[in-house]
Amino acid sequence: MAVEIKSETVDHNGQSVTLVSVKEGAGIIGTCMAGHLEHTGNAGNITRVFYIGSDPVIDLVCPGHGSKQSDKLVSFAPGFQGYDQKINGALTNSFNRLNEGESLASGLRDVMSLLEDGVYAVYFADYYPTDGNGQFFWGAYNISHEVRGTAEQNRVIGDKTYKPCFLLPTQPMDYYAARIKVGTDEQVKLRKAQGIVYHVSGLFSALLKGHHGALSCVEKGIPFRCAVIEKICEPYVEKEYETVVTPAEPAAETVETTTETVETAEDGTEVRETETTVQTVVKAKAVNGITGFRSPSVKLPLSAFPKDMLRSIIEGRPEYKPSHFAIMSAKLQTIRRKSINNNALPYVILEKAEQMPDCEMVESAFAIDGITDEQLNCLLRGDVECNGEVIINPNFYSSIITACSYLQFKDTKRFVDFAIAIMENPELSAAHEYAARRVMTLSDNKKVLDFFKNVVYTQESKYEKIIPLAEVFVKRYGN
Repeated sequence: MAVEIKSETVDHNGQSVTLVSVKEGAGIIGTCMAGHLEHTGNAGNITRVFYIGSDPVIDLVCPGHGSKQSDKLVSFAPGFQGYDQKINGALTNSFNRLNEGESLASGLRDVMSLLEDGVYAVYFADYYPTDGNGQFFWGAYNISHEVRGTAEQNRVIGDKTYKPCFLLPTQPMDYYAARIKVGTDEQVKLRKAQGIVYHVSGLFSALLKGHHGALSCVEKGIPFRCAVIEKICEPYVEKEYETVVTPAEPAAETVETTTETVETAEDGTEVRETETTVQTVVKAKAVNGITGFRSPSVKLPLSAFPKDMLRSIIEGRPEYKPSHFAIMSAKLQTIRRKSINNNALPYVILEKAEQMPDCEMVESAFAIDGITDEQLNCLLRGDVECNGEVIINPNFYSSIITACSYLQFKDTKRFVDFAIAIMENPELSAAHEYAARRVMTLSDNKKVLDFFKNVVYTQESKYEKIIPLAEVFVKRYGN
């Protein structure tokens, strides 16, 4: 049967979401569980794979028997040398159509036909071409290592929606060529879409198209704007309450409260007045069940989905093993011929990647909606509450970390003031080193430089933990 692709725009809570359903798709781009592989060395680890065609591209080792709250060990799949030219042609065609002005649903049609059956959200979003920890993404996954932010259920963000913004490569570093980058240096200035990405896990998406463009965007300071594809398959529950009325018992019961007041009369005798208040208590029970389905950036109740798309989600599976899984599984056991690191990339790009927002900052930005100066002052006094409400977290140190990361992402001036105030307070010495390492990323900030110069010059005991860091900063950027 021919692939059937339908798209529809859904309005929910004042926002528009473009949904695309795929039926009888080729199933040659997606993710699947590969089971317990021997090379993980731990029986509790389950390997999940992002694949293109019959080739595994990204290995994600999931600890805790696939726990969704655990970060994954990520690496570029061994043996992968690139995918079929027909797949590359479909990706290139969709990329060109998007940049010619076609809509997401229309422009991505060729790519959507390659996916597993299901319902997907598509939208544009800016991505940071890093691994979430200051390294340029292309070449950052040659060795399997734990990558923060890859958990499906982020402990910091909770059940809020968020937009993934970090990248996984789908081309080996062998593909990097300086001559291709020379061409993309000019092309990125005119593009509407710089890349096409497929969400894999947590804050990370696989870049299907646009590797050289990512290099050019970082070097030129141009936002790396991508067309994003997210599969909607995860159910979510929001508790609601309803009044329970049964024939056997009333819907409400009354409770009498008696208040006695004692007054003294002029002659010294006590006068007692009794007041009875009748309160109505309504009996209720929690309504449990699936509220709707979600992806990282989208939460839609059941009523918001078109009926045919809702049926596709309910009757389908979040992911499944493709027909060519046996071939792919065999390739998982192979070893790459050579390993290339990102030292081959221009140094200016690696340097700029270090200065981009990291995973901790992004998590904090999605975890809280905002923080006032009054709340920051409470934290500086060692309080985790402001006006009777918890500011961020009952844990003080966690609150400091989240506040610093949020401000660094949202408001540089307030971040610098807050970080310096932390380091000036001897009672907050446990957070001094963290705050110092955070502000050290602001190499061109004069206030930070002046503060560190003062630390080096005075050598005060309250700065004991940050003096070595201050000396490094002044040595690098003090001239």
